[in-house]
Amino acid sequence: MKQRAKDLQKFAFQIMCRAGLSEKESAVFSDSLIKADMRGISSHGMTRLTTYAKRVEDGLVAGHVTPEIVKDGLGVIVVDGKNGMGAYVGAWTMERCMERAKMYGNCFAAVSGGNHFGYAAYFTELAACRGMLGLAIANGPPALPPTGGAKPLLGTNPLAVSLPTGGDPLTLDMATSAVARGKVTLARKNGQAIPLGWGVDKDGNPATDPAAVLDGGAMLPVGGPKGYAISLIIDILCSCISGACCGQKMGSFYDFSRPQNSGFCFAAIDLSRMVDPDLWEQRLLPLLMSVTDSPRQAGVDRIFLPGQPEQERTVRAGQEGLTLSSAVEAELRALAEHYQVPFPQAV
Repeated sequence: MKQRAKDLQKFAFQIMCRAGLSEKESAVFSDSLIKADMRGISSHGMTRLTTYAKRVEDGLVAGHVTPEIVKDGLGVIVVDGKNGMGAYVGAWTMERCMERAKMYGNCFAAVSGGNHFGYAAYFTELAACRGMLGLAIANGPPALPPTGGAKPLLGTNPLAVSLPTGGDPLTLDMATSAVARGKVTLARKNGQAIPLGWGVDKDGNPATDPAAVLDGGAMLPVGGPKGYAISLIIDILCSCISGACCGQKMGSFYDFSRPQNSGFCFAAIDLSRMVDPDLWEQRLLPLLMSVTDSPRQAGVDRIFLPGQPEQERTVRAGQEGLTLSSAVEAELRALAEHYQVPFPQAV
């Protein structure tokens, strides 16, 4: 069965309002959540709604907050997220970055007092749709060991960059692990095995059982030492500038005993300060076309640009609706009963 994306978004909005967020916070959060599912990033979509709602209801994430700029260097700012919902704090901060970029050409923001913010491209594409380069990074609780290490110390710290194209943004959105840890969590929920290369068990052996990775095991960094190095740099920037927790000290998204205090860094650069937008497109679009039209390997029908598969899935999801796994649907129906919110009807 399928559900309309807009119906699921309304459901998430109502749930989070009942849990304790303001309507403004719930609107941004639910938009980010459903767009993750629409893009095919189900690990960051409706499967997490129950946990998000519990964290708000239990007081681990604050509702009705307004982030605050606590250090102001005009083109650089430090933001206190006040332990607010990550997606809302992130969108608020990117909005400040874009305002400053219009005034000063660019803005870099470091954020403390944050929480899990969903998928990173949600924020960078806000900037790209306004003709700016957008960047977002965040740190997370320990999931990756350093190269040669046996103990997870670093998060699967995401990195996203979006560029304007005159159409859909060109977007890189990646975890510094082989895949996002949420994919392993979702596989466990759905009773599925994971491919070799995603993670190892507590003894360092390659694992296909998601529980072995999540319960004492570790994710593997993308590209070996390269992924480890990128994750470490992200952790340093996101914790040491703003004072947010480093990965080793941060609470897990599924730890209901304490807040997370995760850190973000966002940036917006007004490219029109350096190159006329028309000239930018004249230079960029032929370059992109040379990539998509380049010779293909045997059996390959098409070469995609970064972010293009997700953007096309979003269009299809808007037309055809979304299919939830039986495990996720069961969780959401229980959530609907808990908060007395009607569950969306199937298409």
